[in-house]
Amino acid sequence: MNTKDHTMMDGYEDLDHYWAKTRLNPLKMLRVHCSAIIITILKFIIKPIRFMFGKGFDLLANIDNDLGKFDILGTKRQEQEGENYLTESQIEKFSESGVHGPFRVIDQKEAEKLAGESDDLFKNNFHKTTLFGDDILDSLKAFDDYSINYLGYFQGSKYQKLWNVLVHPKIAQPLQSILGDDLLCWRSQFFEKKPGQEGTFWHQTGTFRESDGKPKLEPTQPTHPALAQLTVWIALRDTNKKTGCLRVVEGSFTDGYFERIVTNIQDDLLGYLMSLPYSEIIKTLKTIWYTTGNFKKAQLIFEKIKRTIPSLFENITIRDLEMKAGEAIIFTSLNTHASYANTSDDQIRLALAGRYTRSDVHIFKHESTSILPTKGGGIPYNVYNEPSIPVTGNPKSSKTNNNIAEYPSV
Repeated sequence: MNTKDHTMMDGYEDLDHYWAKTRLNPLKMLRVHCSAIIITILKFIIKPIRFMFGKGFDLLANIDNDLGKFDILGTKRQEQEGENYLTESQIEKFSESGVHGPFRVIDQKEAEKLAGESDDLFKNNFHKTTLFGDDILDSLKAFDDYSINYLGYFQGSKYQKLWNVLVHPKIAQPLQSILGDDLLCWRSQFFEKKPGQEGTFWHQTGTFRESDGKPKLEPTQPTHPALAQLTVWIALRDTNKKTGCLRVVEGSFTDGYFERIVTNIQDDLLGYLMSLPYSEIIKTLKTIWYTTGNFKKAQLIFEKIKRTIPSLFENITIRDLEMKAGEAIIFTSLNTHASYANTSDDQIRLALAGRYTRSDVHIFKHESTSILPTKGGGIPYNVYNEPSIPVTGNPKSSKTNNNIAEYPSV
């Protein structure tokens, strides 16, 4: 393992070790093994036929396709407009790294107060404004995954104090400089990491397909996938290496290899599984079906990529994004990013994140439901009526029919 591999794996155990200590109940294991046996049989029946017709699985299909020119879509610059817009040099730096910040949005005490108020909202179950049904909530509780990270999905459109931070001019204007004037915050969520909690694994996300059949975002004009949306990550408490700060591979948005390999697997999961030995089929099915969120799945793909293309993550620049409460970072989620584990004794990391896109981008065009991976299996939930927060300019585009939120009453 080279130095970069070791650095990227800081705070994570490999999946073989994870599954050696994590047991599934007999019924789930029976499902996994029966499925693995069927897939192994199909390898000898279907795989040769697919190969004859040129339908063999190719893990690296399309990864060398040109993503298009990375054109900054916004025109407002601080030199002409003043205020919080980005300077030309900041735009140039973002074009190279895909990262802007950290920069201060609200003062430290205000951020820490909002963290406490967000904790209170969670303790009150966000007054039952969560979009998840009892099936998801029961599954999260059963596996000790019930947290603000899940109940906090989309809550920014429902509470004034969250809304006000997400549309703050110190966030909105830099986004205008990059994406243009007509902007929406299509999703908000919290990222909490308690003492002893493991890091989130390296991943890339362009149009947010995640566990769904189709991407959640679809631009209506030619757009580099790194600019389909931008993430703003706002620290509500101090975050550092000890408490689990963000990490970004600067400039990695230029290739999108990680996400495209994930897409290849999603589009032909059976073909991928048939390309694996029996033990790998078992590990893959357990990880896909019975881990919460998408980070273990990202690790599964990462470990596969490292065996297939050992050089992919060489000569990279990893940036650790330590921040004070009230500071924020803007980055394209197509940058490969992760976070450290929280190794502190008593400090809980908490951040509020907004996902921002242009109003001429379709949001949830293809799917009225999304899939939330839980340790009890993937469970669907309705997203069709979940509104986006208007941030700047015209929230309604003639090219889209996105649902727009109204300012909350509380």
